[in-house]
Amino acid sequence: MSIGFRLTTKCKNVSSFQKLLDVVAARHEVSVSHTEDYSELSVCRLGNIFFNYEPTEDETVIIGDCQTNLLGAGFHKAAIDIVDEVMELRDFPFEVEDDTEYYEHRDFERMRSEHFYHWLNAIVELCQERMSKDGSMYAICWDCHKYMPQEVEGTVVSPFGRIRPEHFVERIKTEGIEALANEFLMWNNKERDALFYRNTALSALWEDCYFMPSARSDEDEEINSFIIKNLETAAGMDASLPFPKEDYLQLCRLAEKEPIDVSALPDYVCEFSIGYRKGWVTYTLGNLKFSLPGNYLYFEEDDFRGYYDGENEDWHIVRLLACSVPDDEVSYMEEDAPVLVKEKNFKNGKCRLYNLGRGKDSDEYVFQCQAITEHQFSLFTISCKGKNEATVFSAEFIEHLEATKMSNHDELFKKIEQWNEEDEEQKIIDAILEIPEGERETELTGLLARAYNNLGSFQEALNCLSTIEEECKEDALWFYRVGYAHYYLNQLDKAQEAFERSLELDPDDEDAKEYIENCKNGVSPYRMELYEEEEKDALNAHLEKFFGHSDHVFHEIVSPDIHVDIYIIEPTAEKNYYTLVTLGMGAHWMNVPYELAEYKLERAELLIYLPADWDIQGDDEKYYWPLRWLKILARLPLEQDTWLGWGHTVPNGGPFAENTLLSGVLLINPEDVEDGAAVCQLPSGEEVNFYQVIPLYEEEMNFKIAKGAEALLGKMGGVNAMVDINRANVCAGFKLPKRRR
Repeated sequence: MSIGFRLTTKCKNVSSFQKLLDVVAARHEVSVSHTEDYSELSVCRLGNIFFNYEPTEDETVIIGDCQTNLLGAGFHKAAIDIVDEVMELRDFPFEVEDDTEYYEHRDFERMRSEHFYHWLNAIVELCQERMSKDGSMYAICWDCHKYMPQEVEGTVVSPFGRIRPEHFVERIKTEGIEALANEFLMWNNKERDALFYRNTALSALWEDCYFMPSARSDEDEEINSFIIKNLETAAGMDASLPFPKEDYLQLCRLAEKEPIDVSALPDYVCEFSIGYRKGWVTYTLGNLKFSLPGNYLYFEEDDFRGYYDGENEDWHIVRLLACSVPDDEVSYMEEDAPVLVKEKNFKNGKCRLYNLGRGKDSDEYVFQCQAITEHQFSLFTISCKGKNEATVFSAEFIEHLEATKMSNHDELFKKIEQWNEEDEEQKIIDAILEIPEGERETELTGLLARAYNNLGSFQEALNCLSTIEEECKEDALWFYRVGYAHYYLNQLDKAQEAFERSLELDPDDEDAKEYIENCKNGVSPYRMELYEEEEKDALNAHLEKFFGHSDHVFHEIVSPDIHVDIYIIEPTAEKNYYTLVTLGMGAHWMNVPYELAEYKLERAELLIYLPADWDIQGDDEKYYWPLRWLKILARLPLEQDTWLGWGHTVPNGGPFAENTLLSGVLLINPEDVEDGAAVCQLPSGEEVNFYQVIPLYEEEMNFKIAKGAEALLGKMGGVNAMVDINRANVCAGFKLPKRRR
């Protein structure tokens, strides 16, 4: 459920392109940073445009990406405006793929209503749906690796504040989606108006503000100043806009800054106190979750890292470390015989709290928490001013511990990796398919697709991957697996597109780079699938016995996957028509449904009968189309990972040539031949089936779809098995019935 745009261009010199970005950034008063691999334009808070550089032999490919749904239509427009200016100064053309199509139509209102308001509506509906199933708090558009705000049941956490979905639904009903968008989206309108500056400040208040004195750290000074500046800009632009007075005045006191007069401004009313860091927040350390007051700052020093509050009085410092340990080796450390204060179990773990006594400084008192969770040992050293404060704080700290446990499928994951190393892909497929689809995790579905890919069932892999597409829009591995399946289906354009997206997300993937080069150069993925010599001998004998002797063969010059020759059997007195038979299609085993396995339908060859006066050597399409279609049909099972058999029809999408209205084909058992002609038994006991290609009119194709192949063949009883480009249409006027609404 994301909105954004992507762009592609080229340059000879990355340094020159970066200088160009510097010029454009200065004009738009936005910041820009560069590395050898990418550049980042920071247009506004949370709003960035990324340019990744991919060197090739002669030039560098530039791939740009910008996600805009979180900020709003105004940011989307501003980012496109910047791209426009970059394009004007470039020598190479740009290709832009815009999810909203705004890049093409430039209709701001259309983009905003059709895409951003639609996205916001969908988010609200999703929140309400999830909340109806489970009333616990969850997050949207939130970086969970940063921290998680304090739990408040029935609420949703976002970068723009804590919300109750039912209240948002009610607001949409009473005030309309635009009123909600003006509050929830940072940049909803075309310009950087008062709403933009106010909402930018609100977002920073909610997510980043520590509500601590600016003198404590550079980080505090920077965030306090940023919020104050944006709020004052908003008030100066629109004095009627609701304003968070209390928080503004508090920050001015913390920054020791004289506030503007806000007495006449309407107050911004919010159900919850603004600022997640006013309460306790939860951090993650491996599989362990621990909580601290939100105003603590992170630090790193020597071999430790941790958090501190920086207070002059009643200060607190929490140092932490964790290591992975086998479950049979993990234990508490008691070498120095510390004083055990408390031992407790918590969700998926246990801990002990020790009193270590006075620290290095006279007023420092130290407690230590040792936590044991699955495969992990964690150590927290808690230093506070004075024993009483250390005792109270440490006791509260251990009450907030909990851990995540390996999923119910973790043992299966281990088995899957073992089977994968042993090339036991079918075991992987069988094991995963035993789990109901609704209970499969995204990762399991991805591994199922990998197994299908490794078995050569590429269409099955694509079907699998399509079920998790929405969850994997930023997953390089998902795009890689999609590209792999398309590549081995010989769909090089689709494969290249998927591999390029995979490389955008994981620029260090050398395999993806190699596949992209193969696709660009038209390098086929296949080793040739060919008949064994004894198989060819058996097939030649079969042709000679049942169809006739061939003195002429159309040998295939370029064979990327299978080598398909067409044997030409000349007209005779008995059979006054050409018989064209493929040889090579059956070297590939088709993907026949499992329930038909007993019928040995995996291998096939094709034939067609042409009139004796047909110009077999003719290059004109009116003569060549039967040969072309024999080759198309011979490769179709390989390219589409499917199969062809009796009764199957394949449309051309229009007449085969200008001199006929025939526009599709039906496969049947060979006509005018002795018994046994339809199947050739190979020395191995395998069988190759022979199907005759019967050209059809569009109406006949539709009749077959509606009534079935046998019903169509019943109507075609009087039709000659030989191709007649002007024969009667046995289903003239037939149309498929309209579907019910």
